[in-house]
Amino acid sequence: MKTPARSPEDIIGIIPHTLGYTPRRSLVAVIVGTEKTGAQTSSTTMRVDFDRESAAQTLSEGGGWYADLIMRTCRVTGVFLVLYDDDYQPVGAFGAGADSEYAEVHRGLIRAAIDELAMTFAARSVDTLSAWWVNQDHFGRIDEDGYDSTPLIEATTSACATELVAGGSNPVADPEDLVISPMPAEAFADSRRGRSQEWMGTDEAFAILADVYPRLEAMRHEDEPVDEVRIHDLMDLPTVMALDTLLVEIWSRDALEMILSFDHPDFPPSQVRELDGDELCAMSRRIVSQAHAAQQLVGLSSRAPRPRDILLAIAFLKVYLRAGHPQARANTYAVIAWFEWALGGSTMALNYALAAVELESEHGLAELIINAVNMGCLPRWLAETQSSAV
Repeated sequence: MKTPARSPEDIIGIIPHTLGYTPRRSLVAVIVGTEKTGAQTSSTTMRVDFDRESAAQTLSEGGGWYADLIMRTCRVTGVFLVLYDDDYQPVGAFGAGADSEYAEVHRGLIRAAIDELAMTFAARSVDTLSAWWVNQDHFGRIDEDGYDSTPLIEATTSACATELVAGGSNPVADPEDLVISPMPAEAFADSRRGRSQEWMGTDEAFAILADVYPRLEAMRHEDEPVDEVRIHDLMDLPTVMALDTLLVEIWSRDALEMILSFDHPDFPPSQVRELDGDELCAMSRRIVSQAHAAQQLVGLSSRAPRPRDILLAIAFLKVYLRAGHPQARANTYAVIAWFEWALGGSTMALNYALAAVELESEHGLAELIINAVNMGCLPRWLAETQSSAV
């Protein structure tokens, strides 16, 4: 995006484009860092579920867990906090009566919780640059206690939002609409014409992965957002068929998860990118047979993942999913769900896991993720962050 964000309308207008959907019952942090020139920029947005119960919990337990979460994402000097809450109503939205009293209590609880977060950030030398509420029709500053509000259309048609729309961004209404759908059966059949074999051998599949990996791994170290066009360029038919083979078997699926997380101690990128196919295959068979390897999977280990690494893996698998073999689709949905959960994205993790179960009703990995999300189980690195803050 070339247009700098200069107003609250710009910042609030950007958020649905950043997430890909319009959040509900959420607290979004637009995370700001300061460059050497003194300019403030933001490349990271983080959303968490947030409602009255979350606000009450923040007041009771403090905002340390949330600040820890934000501080893990990148070098932070400031945050814009934006609350999406349809129950947050400005003063005057109701006449006198029970509705008005409820709205006043609700505003007070939210304001107190945001103040608690701001004080927590201040203690860590992070500025809360401003805090805003957004409901279905309006937005306003939380510190003004709901006396002033602005029609939301001024944010959705701001200069920044307009530029993003012109560039093809189109946020969906619900996150489940973001789940990637595979190509139709007829298109899939067309994509495989001219191939005498439906499946590739495991050795050949690892040879292709070994060839693709260094080019994919190089994208980890770039500053620009993940370039899906370049990922598409990697995803020729041999690469698609290699991933078919690797994803359809459980042992090679697990190995692929470890490899694509870019942080598994048994698959260090510096070593993996130097291996040929035979070496990578032998290494994968040896490692996935060891009990400790699963404990080091991203999400199960105490290591905080590098967000770009996991986002790159998710983007790679999403591009593959559109052209992948039907028999590998449930596993692909489940691996994407795992990566989403490991990064802390429970909403998309649940939606991708449900997509896997829809294809395969007793899919073990997908059911594990669904249960984890429903029970509020966090990846270990996040759970330990919260425990240490309480």
